[in-house]
This record gives sequence, C-alpha cells and structure tokens, in this order.
Amino acid sequence: MGGGAPVMGLLRAELRKTTSTRLWWGLFIPAGLLSVLINVFGGLFTAAIPAEDGRLPLLIGSLAYALGLTTVFSMVQGIVSAASEFRHRTITTTYVTSARRSLVLLAKMATSAVVGMVYALATVVLGVLAGLVGEAGSAFPTTGALLAVTLIGMAVSALWGALGAALGTAVSNQVSALVGALVYVLLGELLISTLLRNADSLDVRRLSAYLPGNAGDVAIYDIPARVLAGPDIGTVVVETLANVTAPPPWWGALLVLTAWTAAVAATAWVVADRRDVT
Repeated sequence: MGGGAPVMGLLRAELRKTTSTRLWWGLFIPAGLLSVLINVFGGLFTAAIPAEDGRLPLLIGSLAYALGLTTVFSMVQGIVSAASEFRHRTITTTYVTSARRSLVLLAKMATSAVVGMVYALATVVLGVLAGLVGEAGSAFPTTGALLAVTLIGMAVSALWGALGAALGTAVSNQVSALVGALVYVLLGELLISTLLRNADSLDVRRLSAYLPGNAGDVAIYDIPARVLAGPDIGTVVVETLANVTAPPPWWGALLVLTAWTAAVAATAWVVADRRDVT
C-alpha cells in the first residue's frame, strides 16, 4: 500500500478505533482531575504568598507540573491502544488490510500523538480555569509564557504518546509493556538519574539530562523556572525539579525526546516486520 490516500485511510481507521473506545477519555479523567487539583493550589499559593514587588505567577509552575503528569497518561494511552490489537488478535486483520506494517505503526504513533496533544491542551485549559478559581488572577502568567508552556507541553505529550504506541507495538504484550514502562518512568529512571548525578565525572553527570523522562521534564520546566527564578537561577531550579545536571535548553530537550521516540519506533518497525501474527 502506498500513496497519500491509503495513508489517510489508515489514519482515519486508527482514529475511529481510538474514539470508539473508552480508553482515551477514561485516561484523561484522572489527568484532568489532577490538573484541577494541582492548579487550584497553584492559584491559592499565588494569592497567599506576599511580595513587595508583586506576586510571582506560580500558576505557570503548577501548570508545568500538571503537564509532566499528563505525559504519563499519554504514554499509557499509546501503549494500550497499540498493544491491545495483539491482545485481542485484531492486528492480523489490520496488517492484512495494509500492504506495509510500517504504515500501520506510523498511523498508530500519529494517532496517539494527537491524543497526547489533546490531553496536554485540556490539562492547560482546566488548569488555568482552576487557577483562576484559586485566585491566581492576582499574578497571572504572561500570554507569551503561557503559550510557550502550552505548546511545549503539547509537543512533549505528543512524543510520549507516539513513543508509547511504538513500545506497545514492539513488545506486543500489553501487560508487560505497560508495567515495564511505568516502572521505568516512575522509579527506574529516578534511580538511574540519581546514580549518574553521583558520579565523579561531570560528563557522566550530564547524561542524566538525556534520559527520556528527564528530557521531557527539562523541556516542560525550562521556561517556567526562568520566569519564576530568573535566567541565572532558572537552570538550578530545572536541575532540582528534573533531577538532572547541566540540562540543555527546552528545544534541546525536545530533540533528545524526539531521538528516543525515533529509536523506539525503529525498533518497533523491525520487530513488527518480522513478527508472525497468524
């Protein structure tokens, strides 16, 4: 299968599969509730902390934290949506209707990326509304900073959604892929990052910023840290929040996460082409 029309057909098919299940909105419910809760407190803290020269827009920091959590839900959605086809044995039909399995993989990744972007955008919208309820209006983030955090968060969430779909395709076992990814993101990378940061060599310590989870956090936290702490201290704040040493700027961290996504996709491409699904 080749050409633009077949590709669009695969994309439409994957979108229908996604929207016809409860997975995509079922996962967003806890992400949305977390965003509301986190940003209500962000607004309350903004209003409560006294400042002689004006209050800090702490809402932008709570939005970044909520976006960081949302990316985990994006990853889970990508994994489950891809691996569920192997679990329910529908992948054979999907492959039969497409001459190339690589196009199926790309369609799944693109669909999960779109869902991830929707998650991130909704997280920001709900977070801003919750922050206003918490009276963050006394020190609301500038439009430029808010837009930048939103777009970066959408990009990171999209990449994690695509990475999740590629991982689900590569592993195929839904439980193994999901448990393995969550253990790595929530615990494994923290341990690896801590070990790297305790190394004697500065070059080794810098590697902590190039792990996939940390790279996403660096991209999301970079601008809020500089808005709240200033350009000089901002890097130190990012190091603390993301548990890294000498982090790259947000665009560099996005490139790192893109490279990780591409690597997982390449692995899934090779594995899917060789897998027997009969």
